[in-house]
Amino acid sequence: MTATDQSADAAITDPIEAELQAALSAVRTVEARCKDAFLPHLLDHGIVRVEIHYDGGGDQGSVGDVNAYTLEGEIALPRILCDHHSLAYSGEVSTRTIDLEDALSAFVDNAICARHAGWEDGEGAYGTIAIDVASGAVTLTHNSRFIDYDTTEAEL
Repeated sequence: MTATDQSADAAITDPIEAELQAALSAVRTVEARCKDAFLPHLLDHGIVRVEIHYDGGGDQGSVGDVNAYTLEGEIALPRILCDHHSLAYSGEVSTRTIDLEDALSAFVDNAICARHAGWEDGEGAYGTIAIDVASGAVTLTHNSRFIDYDTTEAEL
């Protein structure tokens, strides 16, 4: 590859890379806004950890149970309203006020789709998002399902 070829490749790649970085930055900004909306509600109710499970397959996926924990154990989420922010494919951010549990579920759905597009297709994927409320840390544990086979051939 000549220096001219490398320069032409860089000219093609740099705008693409810049667009990808801008999209990733927009996703992170919206996720931070969501966390800023739901974390205070969780703290106010003594919730220290939230776990949200999801499961996909057969071209369908769903966010399952939202489990909340205090230092004493599992509790029901409070029935309160919370702002939820979402990023449209066009790049526009919308905000709506919904039930806290729905806001957490929507946050999870958006986070999975941003990192594992197609998680609901084929055999699907499953996992958990865990929120450490005090630190604000969110951990996504994602498991991909797939069918595998091993073929051998022998001449007899």
